[in-house]
Amino acid sequence: MSRGRVLGLAGVVLAAVALPSTLVANDAPVGVPVEGEPFRAELVACDPAWTLTFQPDRALAAENLVRWGDCPDPARGSAVVLADESLVVGDLLEVSREAVRIDSKSCGLVRLPSATVAGVIFELPGDAVRRDRLLDRVLRAEDRSDVVLLANGDQLGGSLTEVDSDAIHLDTTSGPTSLELGQAEAIIFHPALRRRARRDGLGAWVGLADGSRVACARLAMEDRQASLIPAAVEDADWQTAPREVVFLQPFGGRAQYLSDRRPDAFRHIPFLDLAWPYENDRNGLGGRLRSGNRLYLKGLGAHGSSCLTYVLTAPCEAFAAELALDDAAGSGGSVRFRVYVDRRKRFESDVLRGGDEPAPVRVDLAGAKRLDLIVDFADRADQLDRADWLDARLIRRPDEPSRMPASEPSPP
Repeated sequence: MSRGRVLGLAGVVLAAVALPSTLVANDAPVGVPVEGEPFRAELVACDPAWTLTFQPDRALAAENLVRWGDCPDPARGSAVVLADESLVVGDLLEVSREAVRIDSKSCGLVRLPSATVAGVIFELPGDAVRRDRLLDRVLRAEDRSDVVLLANGDQLGGSLTEVDSDAIHLDTTSGPTSLELGQAEAIIFHPALRRRARRDGLGAWVGLADGSRVACARLAMEDRQASLIPAAVEDADWQTAPREVVFLQPFGGRAQYLSDRRPDAFRHIPFLDLAWPYENDRNGLGGRLRSGNRLYLKGLGAHGSSCLTYVLTAPCEAFAAELALDDAAGSGGSVRFRVYVDRRKRFESDVLRGGDEPAPVRVDLAGAKRLDLIVDFADRADQLDRADWLDARLIRRPDEPSRMPASEPSPP
């Protein structure tokens, strides 16, 4: 149901083709394990116990993986935004009080109970900044009713009664109202009615070739078929071809993301008068984390000069992250990253500038009680210092149970 599109259902599973080892080595997606060096490989199978099989020959438990592949960053099409931040991209077929249906290129016809849905977007903005703002407007809404966001910037609240091929119908305080479908940018469902799925245990964010990304309680992949069990939808089983799975980032494993908790202290010393907050899973401007035109789901956004402090209440093996200036800085910005453990400096980066490749860092935390993450400005004071701690994570020991929530990040 893109704007101006009549509601309707638009109608191969391909056998997996073995790739030459040279092609796999040079062109395959990159996997980042919890321990060891990144590797290039194709993901070819996943069993119910979350054992991942890669080509060339490599098996890895999902709890020992940080991420594999590139998270899709859709710039076009309609989308359903789930309350757990999953995003399903495709052609909208139905929007009602009971359910939303969307035709996904990767998974076919998908039905979502309205209680699992945060909202629907009729056409995703092509501009990344506008897209991020719209998605967060839907996800973080605090309205006390359903809301229709209009293309001209206005909005109308009420109780959604029906969406047909021409119009959106609402009951408002002034009576029944209808809006032409072409006027609407998005519909936000009443936030108080959302059912948030908890992500207990091991699961994974799964990115699909059509731009969808789904928090999955289970993923089963074989030669010709992949089965996704979304965490937000009970008893759902979405089928797709294995080649459609282009990204995987486990949650609830040994990599425990600092963006899933509040820091115990945050300090920012502005160069002049403008103070900047930190952001969980967003850059310093509030947009999604991006580096080198790659989207990162997890991490911390900060600004020079700032310090995030975390008290370590459970044993950890290490802290790890990839350090970069966010793409929002363009070719500008220059910072140094520092890591202090129990008030002693354990790491200092070279000066990183806008456009530089992310630099990995790993610091031992055996016996540590406190972790400080510091961003300091370098060449031009704090100009465009949009610093990202990409996938900032604590690595728990293999025998240590998970103690950090894998469900909802705490807002800053």
